[in-house]
Amino acid sequence: MPSDFARDFTRLARGAATVALLGATALVAPAVWGGSDTAAWAEGQGSGKGGQGGSGSQGGSGAGQGGPSADSEGKGPQAGGPSETGGGKPVWAKEGIPEVELGRLNVARSPAKVLDQALAEAIKSLTPEMVDYYNLTLEQAQELLSLQFDSVSFIDSPLQNLALLADLLEGGTALRDAGVTTDTMDLAAMLLGAASDKTVPISTETVIAVTTILGTPITGSAAEALAADAEAIRIAILAGHG
Repeated sequence: MPSDFARDFTRLARGAATVALLGATALVAPAVWGGSDTAAWAEGQGSGKGGQGGSGSQGGSGAGQGGPSADSEGKGPQAGGPSETGGGKPVWAKEGIPEVELGRLNVARSPAKVLDQALAEAIKSLTPEMVDYYNLTLEQAQELLSLQFDSVSFIDSPLQNLALLADLLEGGTALRDAGVTTDTMDLAAMLLGAASDKTVPISTETVIAVTTILGTPITGSAAEALAADAEAIRIAILAGHG
């Protein structure tokens, strides 16, 4: 018959084995979760209930890593940013603009308030000599720019030229009020030609891209004609400037 010591030892050994078995079961249990158990865990991760900082054993009743509350008014890190799906996108961020090298003409992407300020500065800087230049025919302007460049007064700033162009194409009267009576498309060619880089050709795609960015798209044969005239002005400036 086993002694009392042997019986006690046997009970202790059985108890240890039971504890070891339960511990092993607890370790593998999460790996076989599924169905409602998995859903409950996912919900707990989102709402913070039972997760870190939630109402589980590691914290109080914090909100964990859940989303913003109903009364947060969307005041997150990107609140107030431009909409990616609504009308908040600038025109130049949308599709339909030809991929073409614009060089200095890229300033057409400036915000409206920047273009408005440039327009005001351009009108303020106009002199009688500049008005006389803008009243020339395209042929006269090309001749003066290529042969007497240093004696010609005109606006060189690409931003101011494009601001004047945008106003002109939208039916504005900034240059008209200053005394310029030249045909709209001829005047547009003078402005676009001066705004462009001296060494970057102006193509039909250039015209389509720039006028689309400015909000008054010119396409088709009109774009082709404007590109040819603006390119002639650009070449004359390049020849005269040296």
